[in-house]
Amino acid sequence: MEKCPITELDSERVDSNSYRIKMDDEYLFIKYGFRFNALLKQENFIKNKHIIAGAILNKQLSDKNDADIYWFSITLDDFENKLRDIIYPKTPKAKLDNLLKTLYQLQKIDGEVVNIFDVVAKPEFYYKLFFKSPDECFYYFKELDYQELIKCVFYDNTNKPFKFRITFKGLNYYLELTERGDLSNKCFVAMSFDSELKETREAIREAILQNNFDPVIIDEQLIDSSQTINDAIISAIKSCKFCIADFSQQKDGVYFESGFAVGLGKPVIYTCNQDWFEKSHFDTNHFPHIIYESNTDLIEKLDKKIKAWIK
Repeated sequence: MEKCPITELDSERVDSNSYRIKMDDEYLFIKYGFRFNALLKQENFIKNKHIIAGAILNKQLSDKNDADIYWFSITLDDFENKLRDIIYPKTPKAKLDNLLKTLYQLQKIDGEVVNIFDVVAKPEFYYKLFFKSPDECFYYFKELDYQELIKCVFYDNTNKPFKFRITFKGLNYYLELTERGDLSNKCFVAMSFDSELKETREAIREAILQNNFDPVIIDEQLIDSSQTINDAIISAIKSCKFCIADFSQQKDGVYFESGFAVGLGKPVIYTCNQDWFEKSHFDTNHFPHIIYESNTDLIEKLDKKIKAWIK
C-alpha cells in the first residue's frame, strides 16, 4: 500500500501513473500525467497542494467517464488551470463557515454531542475542508468555540478537538448562513423564458455548470402548492450564492429579480445580447454588462467572469 502524494491517503497503484484511493466506501482514481514528479517540487504546488487535495476529495474537476467513476488527472502543464478552476473557501470567515457547515452535517439531532477525535486529524477530513494541516483545522475549532458557535472539548489540554456540540447560537448562525446563501453552490438565473432564447438559456447553464455551480431557473423548479410564484422566486434568490441576469428581450421580471438580489447584497452578473442592449433601461445600462454576439461568445465571457468574480 502506497501513500497518494497529493491526498496522503492509502492508495493502490493501478498502472505506472494512476492510483486508486478509497474514501467513504467508494473509489477515486487519480492520474498523474506528464512531468508530475517535477510538479511535486514546484514551490507553487507545495504551497497549494491542500487545494488540489481538497478538489480530489470533493470530486471537483472530474474527467468525464462513461462509467460514472471519478477520475482526476493532473500534469505539470495543466496545474495552474486546475488550481484556478477549484472552488474553495478563500477567507478566514469562509473557512470558519465551511467547518461549521460540516459539523452541522455530522450531528443527527440538534444539540447532540459528537465525538470527532478519531476523524479530525485525518487528511480525508482536513484536506476535504481545504485546510493546509491538522493544526490549521484545530485552530478553526478553537475559534468556533471562542465565538460560542460550538462547545468543544479538547484532548488533554491540547488543540486537538475530542468532541463538540453546536450551541443554540451556532444553530441560529448556521440558519442565517443558509438563508443568505453564503454556503450555497447555486446560481439564480433571471432571464426571459421565451422559446427563442432556449439556446441562450443552455449557454448560461453550461457556463454555470462548468464552474461547478448549480443553475436555478424558476420555470424548471418544482414549486410547493402553498407558494406563489413570487414567493418561490424570492426564496430561490435568497438561497443562491449569486445571480446571472440576462436582459435580452428586456423583461420586467429580470429587472425585479436582479434588483432584489442586489438588495440582498448578492453578486449579480449582467448579460445582454448585443441587439438588445441599446434598449436597456438607464437605471441598469451603466452597470458592467457582458455584451455577447453569439451563445458561444456568451459561454466564454461568462465563464471568465464567474472564475474572476465569484470564485
